[in-house]
Parts: sequence; C-alpha cells; structure tokens
Amino acid sequence: MYESFSKNESVLDKSKEDKPGNGARKMLTKVVNSLSAKMEIGAPMAALYLLKNPDHYTSHQFIPFYWKNYHTYVEGQWNALLDIADPGEGVSVKLEDGDHGNHGHPEVDLAPLEDAPGHSETVQMARMDGYLLAKTNTDDYRFRPLQMENICLYDFIQCSLKHPIRSQRLPKRDLRWLNLHEHHPQHTTHVVALDPSRRLLYVPHFIGPALPRRDAGNREDYCCTMLTLFCPWRTGIDLRSAETTWEETFRKYAFTDQQRTLMENFNMRYECYDARDDYGAITKSAGGSEGDAGDSEDEDIYPDNGENPEDDDELLEMGFGKAAANLQRSNAALTQALRAAGWKAKSQDRKADARALKLPTIAIDSALRSGAWNNIIKVEKLRAWRRKMSGFLRVGESETHEQNGGNLREVRNDAYVVPGSYISKDFQPPQEKWSDIMTRVVADFKLNDGQEKAFRIVANHSCCIAPEQLLMHLGGMGGTGKSTVIRALCQFFNDRNETYRFVLLGPTGTSAALIGGSTYHTFLGINQGASATGSTSAKVEEVRE
Repeated sequence: MYESFSKNESVLDKSKEDKPGNGARKMLTKVVNSLSAKMEIGAPMAALYLLKNPDHYTSHQFIPFYWKNYHTYVEGQWNALLDIADPGEGVSVKLEDGDHGNHGHPEVDLAPLEDAPGHSETVQMARMDGYLLAKTNTDDYRFRPLQMENICLYDFIQCSLKHPIRSQRLPKRDLRWLNLHEHHPQHTTHVVALDPSRRLLYVPHFIGPALPRRDAGNREDYCCTMLTLFCPWRTGIDLRSAETTWEETFRKYAFTDQQRTLMENFNMRYECYDARDDYGAITKSAGGSEGDAGDSEDEDIYPDNGENPEDDDELLEMGFGKAAANLQRSNAALTQALRAAGWKAKSQDRKADARALKLPTIAIDSALRSGAWNNIIKVEKLRAWRRKMSGFLRVGESETHEQNGGNLREVRNDAYVVPGSYISKDFQPPQEKWSDIMTRVVADFKLNDGQEKAFRIVANHSCCIAPEQLLMHLGGMGGTGKSTVIRALCQFFNDRNETYRFVLLGPTGTSAALIGGSTYHTFLGINQGASATGSTSAKVEEVRE
C-alpha cells in the first residue's frame, strides 16, 4: 500500500484539483486498483466476499477429513504392540479376552504403548482457563461418549457436532448433547451430539494421500483402512485379534449395504483411471499399426497446397443473421483501417467474395479416427489462412505497386532478421554513460539472461539515432518476469530523463495498475465524449486522427 501511495502521491496536489476532493478520490481509486492487481482478486469477487456470499454453490457441504491420521494411529498401535512383544526373540503375542464392552475384542493395557518407539502422533497445544491442553486429531473419535460406542468413524465425521459449554451461542435443542469421555482433554469444556439429518447434506472430504485400491497394491493396507473407517473402535487393538490378518477380519466383518456402496464409490476413481489408460493404449496401438496408411490416404485427399478441389460447390449457400451482419460491418471497418495503415489489398470481384463465404464440402469417411479429424481441421485452417492472406500484396509485388503510384510503406507478412545493430550483444551506445546505466539497471533488478536480452534490445534501440520503429513482442506465462522487464525499462528511461518516450498501456484496469500505466481506452480516448455512441468506423477514425 505504501508503494502505491508513494507512486501516485502527485494526485493529492490541491493546486491541480478540478473539484474539491477529486485528488483524494483518484488516490483511493489508484490504491484499490493496485491492491486488486497484487491480490489477483477482481471487484466482483471482492464484493462477493464483503456481502458474505459463497463463492460456489453445491447441493452438499464438505467436511475436511484427514483420514490418514486415524489410519496411522491404528497401525502405530499394532506396531508398538509388536515392538513390546519383541517377536524376534520367539515371544508370541497373546491377548486374553475380558468382558469390558469392547465388542468382543480382548482387553489390552495400552499404557506401555504410549511410550513405545513406534507410537507417535502430532499434538496440538492450546491454552484454556490458564492451562495448556495437548490434543490430537483422533481424540474426538477415540474419546467419544460411551453412548456412541457403536458409531463408526465415517458416520462420526459426517454426523457429529461439537459445541463449547460456555459458548454464548445456544446449541440445537432437538439434539441430545453428551459429555466427552473423561480421558478427553476437553471433557469439561465441550459436548458432542449426533445429527442423522447431516447424512443427506454433508459429505466427508478425504484430505491427504489417495485411498488404497481394492484390486491392486497392498491388500492388507486396504483392509485396514476400510475397517478403520467402518468398524467402531477406540484403539487399534479393537479392530482385530492377534491370530488373524487384516484381510481375514475384513472378510468376516458384516458391512452394511450403505458401507459397501461407499467402498464401491471409493474404487470408482481408479476404475476411471484404468478405463482412460486402456483407451489410450488401444488408440496408441491402433495409431501405430495403421497410422502410415491413414496418413497416405489423407495426403491423397488433401494436397500440400491446402486447396480442396471440392470447395467450389455452388449449391451450398450460407445465410446471414443480425449478429453475422454486424460482424461483417466491423470487419469491413477494420479492413479499411488496415489499408490506411499500409496494408494494400488487391481488388476482388463480387463473385470471388461470394465464393469465399461458402462452406467447403469435404469427402470424409464415417469411420475416421480423432487423428484424421485433427488432420482435416489443420488442413482447412491452413487453406482458409492462405486464401485470406492472398488478398494482400506480397514483398515481390511491392515494386510493381510503387511504379503505379502506390504507397512506399508496405507491411511484410513474414519472419525475417531485423537489420539493426541494436539487437547485437556487442552494440555500443553513442555515449558510454548510457551503457553504464544499462549495466546498473540490470544489476539492480537482478535480470536473468532472457530478461536482460529483452531489456537491452529496447534500451539499445532507444540510444540509436533516428532508428526504424521497433515492433517487439515479449511473451510468457505468469511469473516469468515480464513486469520486471517493464519496470527495468521505466527505470532506464527515468535515469535518462526521457520518460516521455515510454508509455505503459494495459487492456484492463487491473493489468494497467499492475505495471503502473493506463488502459487503452483512457490513453487513446476511445468511448469518451460525443463519439461514445458512434459507430465503430467513427471511433477508429478518431483514434487515427
């Protein structure tokens, strides 16, 4: 914000204000535009958040579910138990059954497991009533109320609600709120309830690594994950006994129909991946075996010159609607402006114009593959481009046109080497101090090799005496450093006291604010004054004048 304010501080000069307060209004507009450009949030999105409206609309709401923490806890319990038993010395793990309400599972004293090397969890520290509480992500489910003993992890995440006891906001009265287990760190401060209606509105969003596959990979890992999600437990030892494997326990457990449907949905993602890979393999094999024949056949139908002998069908007509007529008028105005700027088009008769508007008739086969269709589209684009560009004079025809009294300024529609010394890295400006300024600016902005090349081409061109106009395109994806080059050029012209030679324009207010410039419409005077309601040709004429 300080950078934006200091850059536009001149607008606060009261001596230059047309109306009282106009400078402050301009300053606020420039600051907001600068902040919007840096935050990459447009005005509609900002207004959306200020009005507290959601940024997307869905039929369900999603609950973040870090499933890997629970799976890691279950595996850590068993790894810690095996480390205590030390099976390497021939000691077997034997668990005695006890009647303690753990779903028929054996009773295990977990006190030694807490200090075992294989048992570790991420702990969150919080301060409450002057005390520090250590809480893990699995505490809410493991220390749930005794009345929720038969609730599986998936249902608990989907339907549970947690409410602070001392909160001023009242909880839902139609639910039964229960105290957490006495071992829970928030036993005296929070209560929990289950809302079955949430099953229709809320969906657990699995965050973390992808769920294991049912038909590939480690089968034991898959069975352990599904039992963790759909079998009630408080410790990892509750899910299976020491005499059985995870897969055997998985086959014996009675999953509900809803749980089996969920497991089918979990695997649907991998089925889609398999179908994609199979289709790609089939397409690749078919293209490799029949691609040569298909290419030769396409070459016979579409010659290299891009012309199709069946394009001259006189029976195919195209009608024009209101939108097409407006587009045609706009194209005519743009063509006229291009001709005035130096593009010279050959005269064409009405019959040629009418023939150019007709759609081509293409002889195709109903069994064409995607590769053949792409080839057809590519050839037709090339044919249309050549037909369009054939209406303008080429370089070889410029001499004849000059003898007939034409304009000497012609546009070369071609890629060629610019005969300018300023594009060479050995270029030396007429004055040595300009070279020192370039070197200092490159060092100050830490330009890389590509940025330095673009910067020096423009800077060297500006140091030449009466050079030809430089038309240069600097492109690249976001974050590649285009704006850095522009800022370096601004600094260069500022050091030379020639800021009037460098104008920064952008298509939108956000892009213009990002580089500290103006929009096309503001600088060129488009859509301003009496011509705002005029025709397109009138606006073009006004800009040209």
